[in-house]
Amino acid sequence: MKKNMLVSDILIILAISTVLAFWFNGLSNPKGISLIREERVLETASDDEFEQLVDTSTVVNAQQQIPVDTLPVKKDTSKQPLPMQQKIGETSKTTIEEQGPVKAKAINYSQVKKLMADPSVMILDARNEHEFAEGHLPNSRNIFALEFEQYIPELIGMNKDIRIIVYCGGGQCELSHELSNNLIGLGFKKIYIYLGGWEDWKKNGMRK
Repeated sequence: MKKNMLVSDILIILAISTVLAFWFNGLSNPKGISLIREERVLETASDDEFEQLVDTSTVVNAQQQIPVDTLPVKKDTSKQPLPMQQKIGETSKTTIEEQGPVKAKAINYSQVKKLMADPSVMILDARNEHEFAEGHLPNSRNIFALEFEQYIPELIGMNKDIRIIVYCGGGQCELSHELSNNLIGLGFKKIYIYLGGWEDWKKNGMRK
């Protein structure tokens, strides 16, 4: 009899715990863990985006060599009528809105290699420091996705138009997606996720 009561009490406790867990995760916590893994669908980057990578240092040097007297004369825009200025502002605002929200794009091994030819491209490893220490892509730096807040003061002042490659272990690893979303939230516009990640990089390197 006592044994039956004990089993009954255990089942009741398990049932109450399960209900509370579902309630906390799904209702009271907006950042709760999804019970069903959502498949992430990313737009795949086109090879055309990387065909004409420009070395920014070359551009700067070329601009510095232009004689001052050949620069175009700055026009006086102070006399422009106010209605025209308002129309220009409205047009640019509409154009930005039509572009839609910034989203990361998926890239493969060969596209990563093309991007790495541009010294201005930043490569970020979203894994923890121990995994990063065991091996990582050349010239990459470690920003652990789950500790992103501590890097915000450094990142927030950077040029938001630079290209950024984000990767993690590959496969089921979600850290690269989380880091990419955080970077987009800070205003970065050109984010590429190397879906194959470190595992794919190692496999391709071994084939050579």
